[in-house]
Amino acid sequence: MNQAKLCLLFAAIAFLAAAASGQTLTVLSPNGGESWGLGDPATITWTSAGVSGDVRINLYRSSGVVVGTIANSVPVAAGSYSWTAGMLATGSAAPGGDYVVRLRVIGADTMDSSNAAFSLVGPKPNIHIGSMYEIGWDHTFLPRVFVAGDTVTIQYHLLNDSPNNAGPFHVGLRVGGSIIARNAYAELVGGGEGSGQFTWTATCGSPVEVVADCDGEVAESNEGDNVMTDSGLVCSQPDLKFFTALSCSSGTSTPKAGMRYQFRADVDSERVRADNVRVIGGIVGGAQLYDHTFPVMAGDGGIETVEFIWEVPEGAQRVYFEIDPDNRVAESNEGNNRQELAITGVAAAPFGERYDLSVRITKPGRMLSARTSAIEAQQGKPMTISGEVRGATGAIRDFKVTATVQAKPPKTVVVYEQDFIDPGMLVVPFSFSWTPTTLGSHRITVKVALGVHAAGAGVVDANAANNSDSLPVNVVAGKPRLH
Repeated sequence: MNQAKLCLLFAAIAFLAAAASGQTLTVLSPNGGESWGLGDPATITWTSAGVSGDVRINLYRSSGVVVGTIANSVPVAAGSYSWTAGMLATGSAAPGGDYVVRLRVIGADTMDSSNAAFSLVGPKPNIHIGSMYEIGWDHTFLPRVFVAGDTVTIQYHLLNDSPNNAGPFHVGLRVGGSIIARNAYAELVGGGEGSGQFTWTATCGSPVEVVADCDGEVAESNEGDNVMTDSGLVCSQPDLKFFTALSCSSGTSTPKAGMRYQFRADVDSERVRADNVRVIGGIVGGAQLYDHTFPVMAGDGGIETVEFIWEVPEGAQRVYFEIDPDNRVAESNEGNNRQELAITGVAAAPFGERYDLSVRITKPGRMLSARTSAIEAQQGKPMTISGEVRGATGAIRDFKVTATVQAKPPKTVVVYEQDFIDPGMLVVPFSFSWTPTTLGSHRITVKVALGVHAAGAGVVDANAANNSDSLPVNVVAGKPRLH
């Protein structure tokens, strides 16, 4: 009978004897099939009944050959022993796949061994994603704040903090639990470092991780440090909203019926950019009076103005603006995209609306003298006259600008006429070109007057004294003198 069979026979006799006396000792781990790395933490566990005192733990080959003592005296009631795998009371075990442990109650015949062999393997490599800042990279994700659809560059840094080489393996980009891209590495030497990057078309709402050895190709001493993310990573969605409230140029919720008013608001995209932002506006239950798409709405304070002009009828009405009416832009807040304004058109008493138009010519910088305040112009050479009309406060109405030139001997010629209908501005610029044909002194006079619509609606110009402005001009032959 060989030594292995003899050991098994003695063990079986001891077990039967112990069982007959009600004493049992059962090894739970390692109990066959385990693979423990030499030098790694390992736990030997067992159960017992009807026994007390200490147990001795030995390491055997499955053939029955003793290798050495793991522990001389461990309380049987402890049920476990923390072992640095392979370490013995004297020396250490060699790598191998045919080991069992045997526990025996000291001073008794009660014992048990692993039911099958387990393995002790040599030290393993350990690949992990190191700190993204260790070698001077400022950011892992560039940019760290982005919107869905942006191209994001993801950089990573690999370390193998074991003296053992690792490879081949893959590093993966995992989004929402699924690997969407892989980078292959033939080897990462012991103590070595590596780096790489992914390019990702960003989505929002899913965790984004870089995973070393994402396919589990390398047996590592620590499988728990292979994943890295960036806590500062933010996939932001824009918040399209009203920067200023919808308002009426009347300054009141009861504008005069029959008058034209400007309705306006300011809109923006908070935090991040939004593309192709459509805004519509008009009358609730009635006509749509505004529809414009902004190709880009900046998220860094870029404010856009939306406005339309409407002749308010009598009675209660509601006007509105709505951002992204087709819901084509994914937003962080979809509840602030519409504003409405309640107004009531009130019939105006005839000639009850007072209005003060004024006109001013922009004086050129080149004058002949302070005494005459005249400018010098060249015969046959066009000159531009410009200025502005003020007084469009409250209701936006129509007006007419007329310019005449008077020469000596007295002769007045109309050189410019322009009707401004619903200008939509509080200060309205104008300009025209005049080519002098005769020499001598001239006077250009610009006048502003109420238009047909405003006059018919009972508007009164409260101060006619500021409805005109004039400019003297001296027309000379040849090249004008510079002053």
